[in-house]
Amino acid sequence: MAVQDKNDVVVIDKDERRCREIAMEYDVITIVGDATVGATLEEAGASRADALIATTSDDATNLMIALKAKEFGIESVVSIVNKEEHLKMFRDAGVTVFENPDMLVAKQLYFASRRPKVKDFLVSIGDGQAEGFELVVEENSIAAGKSLSELKLKEAVVVAVQRDGELIIPKGDTVLKVGDTVTIFARPKYVEKICSLFFSR
Repeated sequence: MAVQDKNDVVVIDKDERRCREIAMEYDVITIVGDATVGATLEEAGASRADALIATTSDDATNLMIALKAKEFGIESVVSIVNKEEHLKMFRDAGVTVFENPDMLVAKQLYFASRRPKVKDFLVSIGDGQAEGFELVVEENSIAAGKSLSELKLKEAVVVAVQRDGELIIPKGDTVLKVGDTVTIFARPKYVEKICSLFFSR
């Protein structure tokens, strides 16, 4: 994606064979080396970089890379975080974090098992203090034909409504129709109550 956007991308990996495979498949520069070492980052052009992304399976390594990137003055530093208990440490260091994909899949499966009628679980934010999810307005539900202000969703924030392929940024007077996909953020303890408004009675 970064290459498609006309960005110059440099990939650093200790595995020479992996670097060759990446260079053959993508239009990027590859460097065989250790990204925790300043000289390697310098060779990769860190002093001129706009962003750095750390994606190893080891959080200590990712944090070291991120801190080195900060030393080079890289403005946007992003990292995969493999263990949930390490999230705060990365955030405290000013690193934008993404949870390990396996962890996200596990959370989505758990969410789906608890709330099978929810169309999609999007994200958990604030270390689980809020959840983002999508609901479809069902026929004969309380929400069908009602405006958001009428629903009085004090415990939630409705951020988007998708209708017939169009994205609507909702306001209080936005009326929900059967088949609408509604994107909502709410605290976990209110999710069941909110879901009950959108499902058939």
